[in-house]
Amino acid sequence: MLSLLFASWLAVGAARPHVGGPAPAFDAPTLAGKSVRGEKLRGQVTVVEFFASWCKPCQESLAEILAIRASLGSRFALMVVAVEGDVPALRDFVASHPLPADTVLAFDPDAVLARAFGEDRLPTAFFLDRKSIIRHINRGHGAGFRARASRWLSDLLATNP
Repeated sequence: MLSLLFASWLAVGAARPHVGGPAPAFDAPTLAGKSVRGEKLRGQVTVVEFFASWCKPCQESLAEILAIRASLGSRFALMVVAVEGDVPALRDFVASHPLPADTVLAFDPDAVLARAFGEDRLPTAFFLDRKSIIRHINRGHGAGFRARASRWLSDLLATNP
């Protein structure tokens, strides 16, 4: 039910980014109270993962991306966008599931960044090349995600030196 409400709410937003198009420009707050701009992602292969701490598929997707990152090393950047308003729950989740030190954790309680990316389902992962072009989008989480994401990232890292 919550997914349907979230999807219908986002449907009124701007044009949805697509594979082959640029990642939207943004300036988002982090959980630490700083700001992160989209330009920071340029120059590196990046995964932008839309997530909520209460979402079990989100937790599974993030765990798989972290496992891929552990196997490939820090050759790609990770930006986790927390689409939720419960700061204590998010802090508790991060405390019990530590993220790599260089992970950007954007806080998006009003879904501003989610609307900019046209994100309509949790989890959703955007795979960006070094020019911040969207090369792959994975909406939802299920069987085959880890193999697919590993292949996409390996290809992006190999073709975008």
